[in-house]
Amino acid sequence: MSKESVLILGSSSFAGASMVDFLISKKKYNVFGTYRRKKNKAYLPYLKQSKKIKFKNIKVDFTKNPKKLINIILKFKPRYIIDFASICMVNQSWENLETYININILYKSFLLRNLKKFKFLKKYIYISTPEIFGSSKLIKENCDIYNPSTPYATSKLCFEMLLKNFAKNFNAPIIIARFSNFFGPGQPLYRLIPKLITCIDNKIKFPLEGKGQSKRNYIYSYDFCNGIHKVMSKGKIKNIYHFSGPEDYKTTDIVKILCQLKSYSRKKLIKITKKRVGQDLNYKLDCKKTKKELNWRPLYTFKKALKLVIDYQKTASKQIQKESLKYMDSQLR
Repeated sequence: MSKESVLILGSSSFAGASMVDFLISKKKYNVFGTYRRKKNKAYLPYLKQSKKIKFKNIKVDFTKNPKKLINIILKFKPRYIIDFASICMVNQSWENLETYININILYKSFLLRNLKKFKFLKKYIYISTPEIFGSSKLIKENCDIYNPSTPYATSKLCFEMLLKNFAKNFNAPIIIARFSNFFGPGQPLYRLIPKLITCIDNKIKFPLEGKGQSKRNYIYSYDFCNGIHKVMSKGKIKNIYHFSGPEDYKTTDIVKILCQLKSYSRKKLIKITKKRVGQDLNYKLDCKKTKKELNWRPLYTFKKALKLVIDYQKTASKQIQKESLKYMDSQLR
């Protein structure tokens, strides 16, 4: 039986690299990816599986050469395209507005216009975010009341709307998958959970924004990747699917849990800072439809997953610190 080909756009991102690792472990796909910038090896988990892994990772800056990406797709003829390729540093989107619009919308529209050429393509899966709704208590898959609070969220919403237009009018094989905050081994240190762990390990003050009252749902990387895999096998074209973890936590809750696990004083760790511009207090995805249609459930509790991340950062600390600690330290000062 021949293997199906899968293209991961943004394969050097945390989410993209995790998906590469997941699919390679299944041993039934030809996986290849595209990236703009390579990451530290500590953030590319698939490299640890085997030296014999046949994974082709191609550098493509589609902001400079969008035709190159189209030619790659035409050459490899993937059955699935999973799109992680976007800039997602929310707080930086205010100062880099044009960059976020260009990369997350304009340059990606070139790919969108060419989707109808790809007769070999079974599904194009776009990874989106609940931030397009702003602060919300419970968001259903068919909700159409949008209230993005940042340029990043607005850019993701704009591209979602374009995807819906093309799916409706050209019958393009598009599926949108929205995920709550995902985390796991190999996540860069500027993200909340690995940053907190690193601050504790290196006795660095952690800047707690707005007293840490914003509440989020967290999903472990394996559950996240398993969800996308379910979309590949069972997801229906033109549908939207929601994925979130089993529990919600305020930032202060996570600080408390980590300080307990690491036997560290909260007072030594925390430095209160002002609330980030456009910071949403709360959002939560309703996953009932997704669970029913895809037979998907999160397998990892937050605390179980958190311990795995702590263990990973112990084993990979030297690799991680070569690249990231200097950057993170400059962000904290």
